Amino acid sequence: MGTIPVIDFSLFTSDPKECARQIGEASKDIGFFYIKNHGVCQDLIDRLFSCSKRFFQQPLESKNRYLMKDLVHGYSPINAETLDLENQRQGDLKETFDIMKHTMNEESTKYFVQGDVAEQEKVVNFYKTLHRLANNILQCFAIALEIPESAGGRYFFDNSHQLESPCLTDLRFLHYPPQSCDPETPLCGSHTDYGSVSLLIQKDVGGLEVQASRTHKDVPWIPVPVIPNAILVNIGDHLQMWTNGLLKSTKHRVTYDPQQHYRPRYSTGFFLFANADTKLDPIPSPLITQEMRAEAVEFEEGRNMTAGEYVAWRIKRTYA
Repeated sequence: MGTIPVIDFSLFTSDPKECARQIGEASKDIGFFYIKNHGVCQDLIDRLFSCSKRFFQQPLESKNRYLMKDLVHGYSPINAETLDLENQRQGDLKETFDIMKHTMNEESTKYFVQGDVAEQEKVVNFYKTLHRLANNILQCFAIALEIPESAGGRYFFDNSHQLESPCLTDLRFLHYPPQSCDPETPLCGSHTDYGSVSLLIQKDVGGLEVQASRTHKDVPWIPVPVIPNAILVNIGDHLQMWTNGLLKSTKHRVTYDPQQHYRPRYSTGFFLFANADTKLDPIPSPLITQEMRAEAVEFEEGRNMTAGEYVAWRIKRTYA
């Protein structure tokens, strides 16, 4: 193992079983994979990256007018998050802006797009497009897990990931300013994602690394290169708990690149979460046994929570 697979997602339409097989294999191993031919318009991606750059170039006092509210949406400055509580000496060297379904029409989102109504509509369209793509990926997981038709088959996850249901599904724009720090200092601390599945769009500057094990610190970190027009997908804690560890929620981080330290790094993430009241009990798959344990479920207490409770707990720890 040493590379992250690239999957042609056009197979989802032409041969969903083969698409599901490839995604399932990648998710049992490293927990990360790229998808190409994903159907997200590149022009839309480019427009929103430009919008993100314009926002983060604003003076700090202007951005601080829309600081994150209730730990779920708005602006978060550098050092506000600490994702690796055990090892970080300071907070993450990134700033972010989070948009959720129920905040798209709030003043903070309007400010993010500089009051441009057309751009705000593009944000809404982008959110819905990525939500649909993430749900299609979950359908592939349901096929790969051989969930019986009596339990919902390929559509098993649909009811627990509805666009209109209360949840913390999040569209996040990220900016890592140029740095001249110690190369050993992470720009974003080692962590796993809290939800079901995450989509990441990278531009130009890399630095992301993944680790195949959450329990063995000597496992090497694998660089995640930027692949043009591809979206990076990774498993979140929900899927790992639902599958008793069959699918891997893998640690990842963003590191300092001495060759590109003078360049800002921009990325966009979409984090799909289950409906807030969804239980994190094992799902009805013949591939999952009670003997399996999630070797990497960092917070075993999460098994006694709903999806919403688990995510809220993790978020509060991040901003503690």
